[in-house]
Amino acid sequence: MISLSELLAARGFVPDPKHVKLVRHSDKSVDLEALRNARVDEHPDDSWLDVYQRYQERPSFNGCTEIVVFLGEQSGISRFIGIYDVGEYRPAAAVPLPAACPNPEWARRIRCSPTGAEAVHFYQLHKRHGFEDLEDRLVIDWKARSFHLWFRELEVIEVRPRGRALPAFRDYLRVHLSYDDLVKLADQPDAHRDWVAGLSAVGAIYLVVASHHGDQYVGSATGDGGLWQRWCVYANNGHGNNQRLRQLCEGDPRYPGALRFSILETFSRSLSQAEALSLEAFFKKKLGSRAYGLNAN
Repeated sequence: MISLSELLAARGFVPDPKHVKLVRHSDKSVDLEALRNARVDEHPDDSWLDVYQRYQERPSFNGCTEIVVFLGEQSGISRFIGIYDVGEYRPAAAVPLPAACPNPEWARRIRCSPTGAEAVHFYQLHKRHGFEDLEDRLVIDWKARSFHLWFRELEVIEVRPRGRALPAFRDYLRVHLSYDDLVKLADQPDAHRDWVAGLSAVGAIYLVVASHHGDQYVGSATGDGGLWQRWCVYANNGHGNNQRLRQLCEGDPRYPGALRFSILETFSRSLSQAEALSLEAFFKKKLGSRAYGLNAN
């Protein structure tokens, strides 16, 4: 298997272990993919993930000229998202956060650091061009506890197919997709064959959550195409032709982008529609999605 440094060197970047760090972002309290997909109004070239990594509780990037950045998945698996030049350092108190942060809890955490605002560090970071073809495709095994390391050779597990955006499909009950994830799956089925196979193999009762206010919609998927076919409809129009979801998407500009999709129960695609609808009705009652959510019937 080709090494990490060989892959990067082939695109013109030869890492100096004394001045280049590997960085793995993994934060259970912050939706990092959502930050990555959200643009900063004041600086449209920046994502909110760019902003997120510029603010550090400790002087993590002192002495760095570049950082090679990964997003954590499961069990240490990490995928490459870019190389950043490390520029000017300043105390974070001197660099106010841009307005309209999509994650208020993270914004509060930065403003109210346990060690005091002056102790939070700000690094100007500029993303390098020329590595776009490796983004979301290059996958390494990160066994270290720290989220940053001086450059070393970590095991390259795979280079995923072009267009690959999601980690490997593992478990139906652990599926939790954003609307953007769903669109990526539908747009690049060849790069996500494991997901297509998994979702096509079963019928399901699924849950759609409007993440900004928590309202829920329970639906069912049956037939030859299984859950994959049903969710492709959502990817295409955002609301799956459901009355209240359509109203939400047409009345609130945050939607369908802020919808989240998960699976409550799977069953054979041959299950009769009557049985599937009975099971769907059970979950609607259990979750209260008729009285308090987005189910109209």
